[in-house]
Amino acid sequence: MLTAKMTSTTARLAPSAQDTPKTHARAIDEIVFGAILVGLACAPFWFGGNRPLAWGLHAIWFPAATLLYEAGRLWGARRHPISLRRIWAPSAGIALAAIWAGLQMAPWTPVGYQHPVWQMAREALGKDLPGAISINVDETMLALVKLATAACLFWTTMQLCRSPHRARLLVAAVAAIGALYALYGIVAFFVFPETILWFPKTSYNDSVTSTFVNRNSYATYAGVGLTAAIAMAVGQFVASDRAGGRATKRRLAGVIAACAGAGGAWLAATFVIGVALILTASRGGICATLCGVVALMAIASIRGRKNAVGAGFGVLIAMALVGAAAFAFGDTFADRIATQGFNGDDRFAIYRLSLLSIADSPLFGSGWGTFRQVLPIYRDSSLEPFGVYDLAHNTYLEIFQGLGVPVALLFLSSIATLATRCVWGALARRHSATAPMVAAAATFIVFLHAFVDFSLQMQAVTLTWVALLAAGVAQSWGSRTATDR
Repeated sequence: MLTAKMTSTTARLAPSAQDTPKTHARAIDEIVFGAILVGLACAPFWFGGNRPLAWGLHAIWFPAATLLYEAGRLWGARRHPISLRRIWAPSAGIALAAIWAGLQMAPWTPVGYQHPVWQMAREALGKDLPGAISINVDETMLALVKLATAACLFWTTMQLCRSPHRARLLVAAVAAIGALYALYGIVAFFVFPETILWFPKTSYNDSVTSTFVNRNSYATYAGVGLTAAIAMAVGQFVASDRAGGRATKRRLAGVIAACAGAGGAWLAATFVIGVALILTASRGGICATLCGVVALMAIASIRGRKNAVGAGFGVLIAMALVGAAAFAFGDTFADRIATQGFNGDDRFAIYRLSLLSIADSPLFGSGWGTFRQVLPIYRDSSLEPFGVYDLAHNTYLEIFQGLGVPVALLFLSSIATLATRCVWGALARRHSATAPMVAAAATFIVFLHAFVDFSLQMQAVTLTWVALLAAGVAQSWGSRTATDR
């Protein structure tokens, strides 16, 4: 009788054969999430991720994390937390854009659809060369690889961040990573301003660029980190306000406690990132970040009706710190505005030439990622004769030029749909709205800055924003919604 009872107890305590794969699958989820955070932390290190070595590592790291995650799903026989049908429309739009980019590289497309430069090459060489819609197949392939990398990151992060704890942890990680790179940038600016890492700095010696080459791209990255840090600080103050109840004294005590605890740490991160951002002196990056922070404040204010004291204190203190950073370190930025205004160097001429190239091939495009090869065909005296122009300083123009107008509109509207989902979630959710709120503000920053620069073509910026967007989409549905159905 005693033996039978012991056997029964052991059977209840020991995991069954069916539970073991699920336990291992959950462990795989944690490993994959950690790998994503490590990848995001390393992405800005090698010149903002804008080098072939970084592209190759990212193209291996994030798809490998996706494969490991999917293997864990199969092993544990578990559904995805968010069904593909939940985002079928934007997914289909992005997939069609990828398919079209693949067709642009195909050598069997009709000659009439191929870029005219291939026919010119055939006539000049007297050979029947294989052509394509893309003027440069290698560049289009590279753009497609970058898209696949970002898509893998988005899909896996969205699934993992259906957990509110992971979504908040991701936002905290982005803020912390942004603060560390900002701290390095400030130290480098004052201690060794002529180097990036251990390499000589060729430009922007008078500005903070952290590990980026271009100050404008780093400004966008810092802006995204700034919104994450502000959101984390506001979240701490709101939590303290809720815990304090309705009594004024207890609420004020909660605010003081938040400043002395985790809220104070996030306020310090806000100040450090704000100083680095101001010291970039990037007109477009700072203005876009300011608009993103205003959007974040607006959402926080609307959501903070029930906890107005906590949200208000958090926003006011964070903005006061950013204002203090601007007052103390904003001389270079103010000088640039005073002397140059908001006029871009040759940018309007580049915009005009880009529009001409789009008008010549509005339906098929010239091949995704081929701006550098297309511009010399249209270049005229409006640009400096010895200037190097390999980017349009407008991401939208490059997308329209590369993919063609119809597919570019489909691609951009698909991303806008995901961003709208985040805005809706930030306003509608009663709890766990930090991720959608930050995703909406970060999207506002990168979308605005993409009108005047090329920050989204830096993988550190793109991958960080994509991860936040995925977390925002994941948390845009309430906890009671069965998103796996």
